[in-house]
Amino acid sequence: MLALQLQLPPLPQFITVGHSIWQPGDIHFERNFPVFDVLFINKGKLHLTEDAIPYDLDAGSILVLEPGKTHMGHRPCEVNTEIYWLHFIQPTPVITINSKQISWTTIINKGTDFDFAPVEQVMFLPKLIKTDLKQFVPTLQSMVALHQKSNLMSALSINALFAQLLTLLQSSLIEMSTPTRSAIHSKKMELILKENLLHPYKMQQIEEKLQLNFDYLARCLKKHTGMSPMQYIQYQRIERAKTLLTQSNHNISYIAEEVGILDYNYFIRLFRKQVGVTPGVYRLNKHKKL
Repeated sequence: MLALQLQLPPLPQFITVGHSIWQPGDIHFERNFPVFDVLFINKGKLHLTEDAIPYDLDAGSILVLEPGKTHMGHRPCEVNTEIYWLHFIQPTPVITINSKQISWTTIINKGTDFDFAPVEQVMFLPKLIKTDLKQFVPTLQSMVALHQKSNLMSALSINALFAQLLTLLQSSLIEMSTPTRSAIHSKKMELILKENLLHPYKMQQIEEKLQLNFDYLARCLKKHTGMSPMQYIQYQRIERAKTLLTQSNHNISYIAEEVGILDYNYFIRLFRKQVGVTPGVYRLNKHKKL
């Protein structure tokens, strides 16, 4: 399944939304414009071509037409066809990939109190998907109703609904994307490492438990999290330390031992490298916000 990868930030910007019923004999006119055009086919069938690729869309189909590509009807509707549609823009380039290449469990950096710019992320939309539109229609109906009002009170609400719709689209892509074997093994590896943060992992024990070669498991983990087994353990230890720093009054050396790092100085260096500040500064800043 093809997916469209969009860089975040910025969030895609909503332009317009609509609902229409096409009669038998109606055909989509030729168009090429610099916006995304998302079509939701609720009933009937729509015949559309984008850059020489034909799509015959029946009920439950969702197609994302891309900016700069020419689309047109290649055949008239034969039955009453109900569609919802919306337009949006996104200034960063779109990348088309196979959804099987997406590592959904990849860990991204978290924003901290000392960041002055948002963390770079990505979102994914299905190029074409067939699903149950019952989960989409209420949101689309609300957006159409708000768009018809077109006043200041509805502006924020319609953009919030648009973000919700994008989330539904990405969730549908996740549901339709069959997890790869490496993703499944990565998840199993993550679980074992999380359960043994306080104890050094032993390759032989992991191999026996999962019945797979440790080097292969490590490659799976690296592919889907971007970390080696040791890097993943250290990352989770620091995440645990952050929780203890804000939710307990234990001194920092005690917390270091609690998360399995016995060398206090090494803990300080590791914490600062991952979080950007020392544990003491992190705790102080968090407490100031409470």
